[in-house]
Amino acid sequence: MGKLPIEQYILEAFKRNKCKQVHQEVYKLAEELVRRCWKEDVFIVFTDGLRTFEDQAVIYGKGRSSYVYKGKEYGNPKVKKVSNAKPGNSFHNFGLALDFVTCDGYGKNIDWNVGPKWRRAAVIAKELGFTWGGDWASFKDYPHIQYDGGLTISQIQAGKMPTFKRVSSIIYKGDLTVSQYNELKKLIEEQQKEINKLKAEKADAKGDNVASSHQDAWKWAKEKGLFDGSNPAGAFTRQQAATVFQRFNNLKCCLGQD
Repeated sequence: MGKLPIEQYILEAFKRNKCKQVHQEVYKLAEELVRRCWKEDVFIVFTDGLRTFEDQAVIYGKGRSSYVYKGKEYGNPKVKKVSNAKPGNSFHNFGLALDFVTCDGYGKNIDWNVGPKWRRAAVIAKELGFTWGGDWASFKDYPHIQYDGGLTISQIQAGKMPTFKRVSSIIYKGDLTVSQYNELKKLIEEQQKEINKLKAEKADAKGDNVASSHQDAWKWAKEKGLFDGSNPAGAFTRQQAATVFQRFNNLKCCLGQD
């Protein structure tokens, strides 16, 4: 699967319908959404961003036989209803919402099927603090994400704005904070030391290395025939012990010490 470089892809993702004109903080979070999706080969573009009240009248009029706003008819019964928000009642009107859709890695071949990749994008959006219209009970709006910060549209109309999260402080599944990364790195390094130690012990057990503190005794034991000189660091079984004791006893007899 091919895809544009991320910086080119971002340009493609925001080029439609005032998507770059949303609130500055919303844009930052939406850009991060695109980046995180792109990393997982989940490709989305935004189809709608900031809306004027007149834009909202067009949207609200879809699927309705008649809707008049400021003396103008906006009803359009020939298409499907897409919104229940009248002008001034949508988070789009305040630059706090975007609509997205899935596509290919070049921002083309739009796919309106709400499949696994669409839902994955929605999950990442929610991790970034967005509310997803697909979670609404009364009217499912799958393309819609809005950053409301827990505020109602009435509070937004009254002039309140949500508190925006910093992108750097937001983690999504699979990500680690710096402290988590350092902690994990330290644990891996400690485990690697233990593995290296066990490997060294295993290598010694199979080799002919004799620890410096045992070299004189090992030399004497070989010279007296107690050991054959092989596998000095190997495990010592009971049957091997019996053989060594027997050899030692024979050595004493040869030396007249019985």
